[in-house]
Amino acid sequence: MNRPLLIALLIIGLLGPARSEDSKGSFGFVAKVDAEGIFDPTLKTVQIQSVKKGLPADLAGIVAGDNIVEVDGIKVAGAKASVMAARMKKRPGESLVLRLLRTNGETYTATLSAVPQTP
Repeated sequence: MNRPLLIALLIIGLLGPARSEDSKGSFGFVAKVDAEGIFDPTLKTVQIQSVKKGLPADLAGIVAGDNIVEVDGIKVAGAKASVMAARMKKRPGESLVLRLLRTNGETYTATLSAVPQTP
C-alpha cells in the first residue's frame, strides 16, 4: 500500500463518524484529508467531498468542494489529526462549529448538531 493512501485511510478513520460507548453522532458529510506524517499526521487541508441530503451539513448549506479551515476554533492547517479527530467526535445533540472556505473565496461559519448515526 502506498504511503499517501495509507495516510488518507488513517485520517478518514480518525475523522469518520463520531463514536461513543452508547451512541454515535453524524454530521452528514464525507471529507478528503491531505496530511503529512505517519503516526500522528499533521493536517494540511480537509475538503468536503460529499454531503448527505437532509442531514446537518446539508441543512447548514455545506457543499462538496468547501474546505474546512477551523473546527471548534482550532485551525485545521498544521493541527494534529488526533486533535481534530477528538474535536469531531460528538454524540447526537452535541454541536460542532466549522469555519469553511468556498471555492469562490468566501468564508462562512456553520454550527452543526450531531444526529444519530445510521448503519
